[in-house]
Amino acid sequence: MDDLKLSRRSLLGGLAAASVVAGVGGRRASAQSGVTSEVSYNGFLDPSNGKDPRAVAQNRMIEAFEKANPSIKIRVIVDPSGANGIRAARARSGAPDVIRVSNSQQPEYSSTGSILPIDDLIARDGIDTKDWLIPLEQTKVNGQLWGLQQDFRIPILIYRKSRFAEAQVTSPPRTYEEVAALGAKLTKGATIGYAVPIGTTGGIGGAQAFNEFIISSILAGNTGPLFAPDGRNIAFSDDRLLLAATTVSDLFAKKASTPVSLQYGYNELQDGLRSATVASASFGLYRYKGIENAVANNDLAWAPAPTVGQGDKLTAYGFQLSINANSPNREAAWEFVKFMTSPEAQILAARGGEVVARASVYNDPYFSTPEAADQQGWKALVQERGLLVTYSVIQSAFNQIAGEEFQRMILRGSTPESVVSQIKSRYSEALSKS
Repeated sequence: MDDLKLSRRSLLGGLAAASVVAGVGGRRASAQSGVTSEVSYNGFLDPSNGKDPRAVAQNRMIEAFEKANPSIKIRVIVDPSGANGIRAARARSGAPDVIRVSNSQQPEYSSTGSILPIDDLIARDGIDTKDWLIPLEQTKVNGQLWGLQQDFRIPILIYRKSRFAEAQVTSPPRTYEEVAALGAKLTKGATIGYAVPIGTTGGIGGAQAFNEFIISSILAGNTGPLFAPDGRNIAFSDDRLLLAATTVSDLFAKKASTPVSLQYGYNELQDGLRSATVASASFGLYRYKGIENAVANNDLAWAPAPTVGQGDKLTAYGFQLSINANSPNREAAWEFVKFMTSPEAQILAARGGEVVARASVYNDPYFSTPEAADQQGWKALVQERGLLVTYSVIQSAFNQIAGEEFQRMILRGSTPESVVSQIKSRYSEALSKS
């Protein structure tokens, strides 16, 4: 924090320090000194991918920022899996300056000491802490804020309407019991009725998609935590883990899913839904628009993701923009983070299909258009059934362990009880070595 203030004084020269604390932006300092700063931004969206509406929206946001802040230029580092970001944090590298970090990975990032806590910056610059779909207070890790929220996500069931019609399924399943009951109807030939992605591709560490879309909600239940507040010890009960194992085992036993999906991660699941070799899956709402644009004849639909009990909570999560504590451009990085999470930028992000984090944005006329109908539904789902949970400081290791043990259960016939004991013992060992 002191480094940030000193940097601003040096740039502003004779301006009083009181003006700095009052919120004179780093971009104004740069403009007065004639210095141009480059901020490197690490995220998973590729600026050259014109087929991804989220990437197109991000480009527009960056263009708007650079126009408003001519002394700051943004260089995007494309990091599809997130591996570059966490590697830089662990190495305490000075770059990238800004990292897009998911809530599920934030404890892991903050534990490295390489992410800047921003509570003081929020207070200094008068950021509205209440204008958020879910209050900022609930996004804290270990009592501090490590980033500003860009969006919120919640698992949804995405399905091909034609596959359901062929099987004479008239309504989407609401519980895993209903999913299992549809197995024999939907899983035929090369078509998987309900794909369970336990593959190791995509994300940081193996089986991230599996944890994100399915088992995190089962483990947390309606009120329970996943991990202790400090992100270390397991806080979910053995009964919840056993319930997750028996539920997934039943989906395969009743042919709702097949071993083919054991190799699926994010991209394989998306490809399967697009080609209709997957009839349905719990997946990310943030990819719905991209799939919809690639599917002909209005053959895609969504519903709330299935849960153990009808109407149960689903883990809500999203992405924050965090500042590298070792960055030499922290003030310029903060200006970028503030803009990208501002209502002005968030309405641009909304047009890319995101459930944006700022509550006031939903008053924009865009959200009264048919184009925004899905986002309004997702927003309501986040608010009504979303549950924010605490993740592990070694979440990627937990994902890997859980994925391997669930795969072993499906492929080698190990029992759900052994899944419970193995995950607990292996996680404890991994934590002791972290």
